[in-house]
Amino acid sequence: MLDVYWYCFLGGAAFAVLLVLFDTVAGGWVDGVFDALPDALHPMLVVGGIVAFGGAGILLTEYGSFGVWTVVLLSALAAALLAIGLFFFYVKPMSQAENSVAYSMKELEGKLGEVSVPIPVGGYGEVGFTFGHGLVYHTANSDEAETIQAGERVLAIDVKDGVVTVCRWTESYPIHT
Repeated sequence: MLDVYWYCFLGGAAFAVLLVLFDTVAGGWVDGVFDALPDALHPMLVVGGIVAFGGAGILLTEYGSFGVWTVVLLSALAAALLAIGLFFFYVKPMSQAENSVAYSMKELEGKLGEVSVPIPVGGYGEVGFTFGHGLVYHTANSDEAETIQAGERVLAIDVKDGVVTVCRWTESYPIHT
């Protein structure tokens, strides 16, 4: 039975190293494939559980005076506890963490921005929008019949072919502080 524990321990560790190396070489798409799996089947949990099972089995067999089935049960318990710990302290928090500043152009509709390059009548300018902790700038045109100057606040009303159509923003209700 000691051989089974060693195979689990070394095989799981080798698989984890190969997975990290292959994912790095492949440009990260392997991790994206695993995102489709439920969190409970995350490779880190499965491989971590196999490695923990093997490691606990080796230690309990070599340094303990337990029976074969007791070692199997205690090893499985160790694997389950490690997998549960990994799930709640790593996989779940990381799945909820923000890992990208990406956004859809459609998210611009309804957002307020500030003109950075004036938008002439029938032409194009540039508008900055706040996303997260930074600004993103996009080519914009106006639906109004007059130039919108730099520094004016605008409202994005449509996005088509990568160009944001904006109109002047006028506050209907004053904000009292």
